[in-house]
Amino acid sequence: MRTIRQQLLLWLFGGAFVCSIIAGSALFLKIREEASELFDAQLKQVAGSLPVPIAAGSNDNIDGGPEEKVVLQAWDYKGHSVYSSDPESILPLYPALGFKTVTIGDEQWRVYSRTKQNLMIQVAQPTLVRQTLAARIAFRCLLPFLILIPILAYFIWIAVGRSLLPLTQFAYAVKSRSPDALQPLSLDGLSPEVVPVGEALNDLLKRLDIALTTQRAFIADAAHELRTPIAALKLQLQLVERAVGEDQRLIAFNKLHERLDRTSHLVHQLLTLARHEPGREQQLFHDLSLQKLAEKVVVDYYPLAATKNIEFGMEFDPLTPSIHGNMDDLNILLNNIVDNALRYTPVGGRVDISVKYQNNKSIIRVVDNGPGISPEDRSRVFDRFYRCDGVEPWGSGLGLAIAKSIADMHSARIEFDNNPLEQGLVATIIFS
Repeated sequence: MRTIRQQLLLWLFGGAFVCSIIAGSALFLKIREEASELFDAQLKQVAGSLPVPIAAGSNDNIDGGPEEKVVLQAWDYKGHSVYSSDPESILPLYPALGFKTVTIGDEQWRVYSRTKQNLMIQVAQPTLVRQTLAARIAFRCLLPFLILIPILAYFIWIAVGRSLLPLTQFAYAVKSRSPDALQPLSLDGLSPEVVPVGEALNDLLKRLDIALTTQRAFIADAAHELRTPIAALKLQLQLVERAVGEDQRLIAFNKLHERLDRTSHLVHQLLTLARHEPGREQQLFHDLSLQKLAEKVVVDYYPLAATKNIEFGMEFDPLTPSIHGNMDDLNILLNNIVDNALRYTPVGGRVDISVKYQNNKSIIRVVDNGPGISPEDRSRVFDRFYRCDGVEPWGSGLGLAIAKSIADMHSARIEFDNNPLEQGLVATIIFS
């Protein structure tokens, strides 16, 4: 593919050349037309300059070079030749007055005839002579025009080069940067046409800087959080190896399975969080029913609720409209909130999910009678790896961080309040 410079030069040179050819051709034709009219006027002037009366048999030559060959002839009223400027070029008499173009032998002539004091005067000139003279005049007029064409091409070359110089310098500034240099590029001195490109690139660098910073923070947090469970797994494995007796070995294996489950849960949450990092490409959105979303979560978590003898119910408002979102992502969001509610609700407790439409907003509300979240912790529970004080640290501290990330992608928000009927927590997902 051609560069912008090549395309500009090609189109400008081509356009200038074509326009020059068209303008030159039009000018050449116009000059020939004007020269022809000038030569016709010259013929009329020569015809009018013949002195009368003329002595019979007079044959004086008309002054002029051979390139301006003009034949002047005169006849009396009886048709006798009384004058000829060139005895060697005897033309027949054409009685029709005015201008005409005739062919004599293999040569064309431009003839002008008029009468003067009983004489028929006829002036003729070869058309080849006229055309040669006209072409010579036209070439002389076009000569400055032809000289200006290469000068114009030179200025086009210089103008294109100078116009693209800021873009070349801008490209060099980008190319010379190191991969870690994500500061905005200077837009000083750029032409207005290049400024939008620079602004778009600076915006990309800003978003890339945020994404890399987030990625580095995520990797650091993940490495820190994985270090502890892996060390605990290694320690538990050593305890299994040193276990004496079948009963101790069975207890050690149960502990090892429990730690493996926690580590597996942590890795799963880390992968889920990485998939929903800010700046990641969003999944395709479509219209979906919040009722179907809640029903799916109830079906998935009913076995967990049954093992703890938790009463698990759902309420749905049929007036709730569909929302625009991604079913898989919203399923993860609601799963994390319901999972926390079921895990921290005591045996024999209650967890309810309700889907309603209030104040022109679709709402999912999860109510439990667990320990709840203190008001001072509610502003921090969405931070990564944060766990509330006094709560058994079985979880990874990532569930609510993932939920908030998905909620932000769907222009939704998550709010926590106390259970108004008893001890517990009310988690509300509000879709704008």
